[in-house]
Amino acid sequence: MSYKDYLKSKDWELKRNEKLKRNSRCGICNDNIVDIHHLNYRNLIDVEQSDLRRLCRRCHFLAHRLFKEGKIVFKNNNHLSQWALLKHGVKKELGITTKNMFYA
Repeated sequence: MSYKDYLKSKDWELKRNEKLKRNSRCGICNDNIVDIHHLNYRNLIDVEQSDLRRLCRRCHFLAHRLFKEGKIVFKNNNHLSQWALLKHGVKKELGITTKNMFYA
């Protein structure tokens, strides 16, 4: 199964919906949610909730761009460490590193 096919599957729909029902805001900028981002891609169906993060479209695409450019590099498989690096990198790129978006 291809990644695009998996994103159309019932398994992905259930995992995505479970992540979205807990909160519907971007974990970086607090904007409305559009996407669910994978921190790890072990294989398509071995996705745990801790692998997933809620991101708006802007932060999601920016995170992928920063990975491609080598500006974000994970050195271990710890979800909290990966999320902290991702969040810091995207906020730095957006120029919001010192602003707490959740208590503005």
